[in-house]
Amino acid sequence: MRKTIKDVAKLAGVSTATVSRVINEPERVKPPTLQTVQQAIKELNFQPSQAARTMVMKKTKSIGLLVPTVSNEYWGEVSEVVQDEFWERGYNLVLCNTKNSKERERKYFTMLMERMVDGVIYSTVDVPGCETAEAASELRKFKIPIVIFDRHIMGFPQVHADHLNGALKAVEHLIRLGHRKIAYIGGPLTSPEREVGYRQAHAAHDLEVHESLIRLGSPTVDFGYETILDFIHDGASFTAAFCGNDLIAFGAMNALYQSGRLVPEDVAIVGYDDIHIAALLNCPLTTIRQPIRTMVKTAVDLLTMLIEQGEITNGPSSVVYPTELIVRKSCGAEISRL
Repeated sequence: MRKTIKDVAKLAGVSTATVSRVINEPERVKPPTLQTVQQAIKELNFQPSQAARTMVMKKTKSIGLLVPTVSNEYWGEVSEVVQDEFWERGYNLVLCNTKNSKERERKYFTMLMERMVDGVIYSTVDVPGCETAEAASELRKFKIPIVIFDRHIMGFPQVHADHLNGALKAVEHLIRLGHRKIAYIGGPLTSPEREVGYRQAHAAHDLEVHESLIRLGSPTVDFGYETILDFIHDGASFTAAFCGNDLIAFGAMNALYQSGRLVPEDVAIVGYDDIHIAALLNCPLTTIRQPIRTMVKTAVDLLTMLIEQGEITNGPSSVVYPTELIVRKSCGAEISRL
């Protein structure tokens, strides 16, 4: 038979209220009593009810994390670091992979409400019609702390990288290498600031933006592959491509190789994110690196403050991190960085 809090109280010779205090607020219990009750708990192998603890503490010690995908190594690393950071703080993680689906996102919100999570790190669909801000506002109605990660939603604490300047660095690097016809392969599911940076780099160097060389779609290997094949089929003239993420870049490089073109001799390629495999290719990928672990730790710190203190008391509520250009073989330059 499962032991109850009454059994512990009887064995320890204290009230059930004292046992509850030992379980939920041990710092408020005198050391001798604390030791006696903890010994009774150990002898009886007593397991406190999570539901009961939730009622007493009004906290579930659980966190929701919404991400657009876990198949991309970038989001896989984000999820792992979030879990590790909250594990160290005594929280469990509820991982929600929306797969860029508005409907899945709404269902996850409902589930998180039912589980009474203490807070949410939100980073998911960010395209017109997906109502990201509206969905986050729904969470706010339930008075649940929320921190936005790698997205822009006004009115909430947020952590993200400076994607505009990251894209600017990437394209200006290609321009300095002599490229004048640079494609952009990105899309609404990568940060729209990356396209803005692409355009601003051209403007800063008085170069024409060739609209026919801009293709927007899903942030996948397949999209990069198919786009390059379409360019080749259409007879498009380009000597370089800036890709909205590393997966797109991998697909682009594969299509070029299969079409008999060399990287970087015929076409230079630059990606974005610097996922682990980018450095391991036969032709290592030049890319933009985000400080993922630092960004995630900041988001976790902000959410922890909101949960435990009710406000952010240490530093700004919105943090933007700089990016770094990592130069490898795929762009044709033999320097370490700008």
